[in-house]
Parts: sequence; structure tokens; C-alpha cells
Amino acid sequence: MRRFLSVMAVTGSLLGLGNYVFDGWTIVSGGTSLYVPSNVASVLLLTIAGSAAATVLMRGRGRMAEEERKDYQATLAVSALALLILLSWILFRALRTT
Repeated sequence: MRRFLSVMAVTGSLLGLGNYVFDGWTIVSGGTSLYVPSNVASVLLLTIAGSAAATVLMRGRGRMAEEERKDYQATLAVSALALLILLSWILFRALRTT
């Protein structure tokens, strides 16, 4: 479970980062922009991974091994930081276009 949550957090981070670093990669050959669906998927992945990691950390306080606790804490930190950066960038871009 902890590896799956880590993969979800990294995938969500890379998907969100890809929207802004390579802005054109979200355009499919038909000219349809996948910018919004890609952002939604990224936010969902980050939110689910962060929430699940936080829940597991809170439920298993005394029973969890140190290595396992560090993995969940890292997943939570990556998810929260990436989500904060992604949401601020989405807000900045929305304000800039209006």
C-alpha cells in the first residue's frame, strides 16, 4: 500500500508538472486541449495519496515500524507540497487569463 501511494503521489506530481513545463503536450492531434482533465487527474491523485497516507499515519501511530512511518511521511510531504504548487499555479494562470 505504501508503495502504491508513493507512486500515486509521484504520478500526480509529474502529471501536474508536465502541464506547465511542456504546455503543448496536453494538446492531442485533433486540437483538443487536455489541460483541464489533466489538472483534475493530477489534483485527484495527489489528494487521494496524501489523504490515505495521513489516515494510515494517524491510525497506526504506535504499531508502525520506523521505515514504514518515514515512507508515509514522505508521501504525505510530496503530495502536500506538489498540491500546493499545482493549485497556486492553476490560480495564477486563471487570474492571468481573466
